[in-house]
Amino acid sequence: MNACRPVIKAHYFRTCLRSGELDSNFLHQLGLVEQNPSHSQNLRRLLTLKGVGLKGVMRTSPAFFTAKRSLLGLGLFIIVLIFTLGCGAGAGIHGVPPNTSTGNYSNASLKGSYVYQLSGNVSTGGASYQESGVFIADGNGHITGGVDDATQGTASSIGNTISGTYAIANDGTGTISLTGTAFTSASLAVTLVSSAKAYLIEADPLNAAGVAELQSASAIGAAPTGTFVFKTHTSAGQISTSTVGQFTVSTGNFQSGSVDVNKAGSFSSPTLSNFTFNAPISNGRGTGSYTESPGSISSFYYYIVDSNNIRLLSTDFILNAGGIGRVELQSAGPFSTSSLAGSYVFGSKGDDNFGLNSVNTVGVFAASGGNITSGAFDSVEDGTPLTDISITGGTYQVATNGRVAATLTSSVGTMNQILWMVSPTRAFSITASDTSDISLTQDGTADLQQTTAFSNSSINGQFALVMHGFNPTVAIDRVGTLQWDGSGNLKLNELVNDSGVVSTPGVLTGTYSVAATGRVTGTINGLSANSNDMVFYMISNASGNVLQEDANTELSGTTELQH
Repeated sequence: MNACRPVIKAHYFRTCLRSGELDSNFLHQLGLVEQNPSHSQNLRRLLTLKGVGLKGVMRTSPAFFTAKRSLLGLGLFIIVLIFTLGCGAGAGIHGVPPNTSTGNYSNASLKGSYVYQLSGNVSTGGASYQESGVFIADGNGHITGGVDDATQGTASSIGNTISGTYAIANDGTGTISLTGTAFTSASLAVTLVSSAKAYLIEADPLNAAGVAELQSASAIGAAPTGTFVFKTHTSAGQISTSTVGQFTVSTGNFQSGSVDVNKAGSFSSPTLSNFTFNAPISNGRGTGSYTESPGSISSFYYYIVDSNNIRLLSTDFILNAGGIGRVELQSAGPFSTSSLAGSYVFGSKGDDNFGLNSVNTVGVFAASGGNITSGAFDSVEDGTPLTDISITGGTYQVATNGRVAATLTSSVGTMNQILWMVSPTRAFSITASDTSDISLTQDGTADLQQTTAFSNSSINGQFALVMHGFNPTVAIDRVGTLQWDGSGNLKLNELVNDSGVVSTPGVLTGTYSVAATGRVTGTINGLSANSNDMVFYMISNASGNVLQEDANTELSGTTELQH
């Protein structure tokens, strides 16, 4: 007898999918499909992961965007129904967390034109996808216009006109419902950081997380001008590429630049021979491309937030590489060794030979006079946590264009990092090599800590929180509010998308402890993913990077004090 047939709980259902043991007879016995070979074959095409695991990437045809919503709906229905049969109650699909938080937000808080960017996975099949665009909120609960673009491998849906509705509660949580998107429609759960910034996750059968940022009307009429630092992360099948560099443009026309690339663990510094922005089409949105030697062209759509901040959506269909990126205006150059001085909090995500989003790292290092004097980091790779690992030393060299070559040593190995300085307080990073895993393709950010006065009492108030990752092999996202009382107590009010099953667990309580370095350990009872442990590295008393530090969980994100 098939070993999976007696098992009808959702976790084991997913295990059966990964093992390939879920056959049509079993589905027929549950009443989920007719005893028809063609129907069963179609369902297996939708659900079976063929041994790749959820983090594996499924290549899709261009028909992906016209068919995916109906297929995803069927997949979500099956998972919810089986969870109901196994546990006696299905996970509810709710719009917002139960409102026990505080605040003065309303629909009027979301008003204007916003650039949004999402990156994640198709919950039922593991395929990665990216979605970016612009929506216009009227301050009255209506999305009155905008444009949506999405890519997945060689499939794309570009230039979709969108509309919709939204609702914002007083604590800044809420929902945005879009119609006309690449996936026909989208339901997003949102938590406002402010009226100019919101964290987003998908609240439907897709799994993705991202951000929406208020556009500056004065910046969107022309192609960018200035010297910028950029980073992108793309995936082509199981091959991932991190790219970080710098370029100068005049009204979108390339002047000069440099670039560093990590492709599936292999590092190089090719010549950047072009980086061009074409004139905006509308809404601060346009097309562009950059060229690395020997003639490798990467194309993208860009979305101007303001003169300092641009978002990118990769459209490298020839290379079958989907991805996202960002561009920030560089300032305070030329740079020198003294430009990198102080304690920098870093956060990065990446991939390894095991799969996508397999490594998440947060930490801090202290830099002075060309030496890395101290630091620590926490990481989860392939489900194995590394906790509070001391950085015992290292060195760095700073070029006048802001490129930093840094070596960090610890008890688990040596990390060679390339940082491109946006300013003396911020940099984009890429892993050049790591002796603990030579297959890493990882990139992120580093931000100068704004204070050295960290304590339990210094972190106090209501923060917005967003996280994305896996637990242990199914996609999971969370968004909501995290309340710190200044005395070591936490309250998390979250909405969770667990592999397409959306739920609101209610208010979860916990505790926290703050070290003088800004490293914060937290325990939240009943956390929605695996265990209860979280670690934060605070950039200031109002913002930081967060990692869920549990075995078999790869989940990280950011948090900011609402204002």
